[in-house]
Parts: sequence; structure tokens; C-alpha cells
Amino acid sequence: MNTYDRPIMSTHFLQAAGLTSAAVLASIAGPAGRQGRIVGLSAAVTTGVTAAAATLAVGSPSDADAYATLTVPISAADSVANGALFLTDDDNLIPADSVVELSTGGEATAGAAGLTLIIAWF
Repeated sequence: MNTYDRPIMSTHFLQAAGLTSAAVLASIAGPAGRQGRIVGLSAAVTTGVTAAAATLAVGSPSDADAYATLTVPISAADSVANGALFLTDDDNLIPADSVVELSTGGEATAGAAGLTLIIAWF
């Protein structure tokens, strides 16, 4: 049986996700009856990010950055952003049977990245 010390790990990858328009990039539902916690969020830039850094957020439909944020700085293709801020307080657990959204703020005038989001469900 999976428990807090042996969670179900899910990895979600978006290839060449656009960072130029504010949008929800992915909506994810976890396993039935399981709470979750974000344990990984990274971006591998595939098209250079220009003019302004792009912000990624992981949250709920009512609180876009409830669980994690990541800033993708102005950068050339083939660079990496992996310094995510994870909000790990117990009140920031992903509730069971809810939706997690990965979104972008759309601040950059150009840019795309392969995004990886890892969630532990227990």
C-alpha cells in the first residue's frame, strides 16, 4: 500500500509549452482519494525567452500559485530553469480529489520550454 513515506509519483511533461500568453497549460487530477505535494518543477528552454522573465505557477483553479512557482529568466534556447519555490506547509497540500493547474503568466514576448512537473500522491 502506498503511504506518505511511499507515495505514488506522477510526472507530467509538456513539450515546447508557450510562455508568451497567460494561460492554464495543464489541468491534472490525482489518484482518487489521495492528497498530493509538488516535488519537482523545471523548464528546459526550447525557444529563447525575451523582454521579460516568464512565471510558471502550480495551484488550484481558485489560487493559481498555491503550491509552487518558477521564474524562467530571459535566456537562450537550451538553458534550464529549475529553482522552483515549493510551498510545502501542511495547509498547502493538494486536497484529495481536486484539480492541479500548471499555468504561465505570459510576461515574455517570445519563448517556449519543455516543462516537467512532478507530484507525490499519498
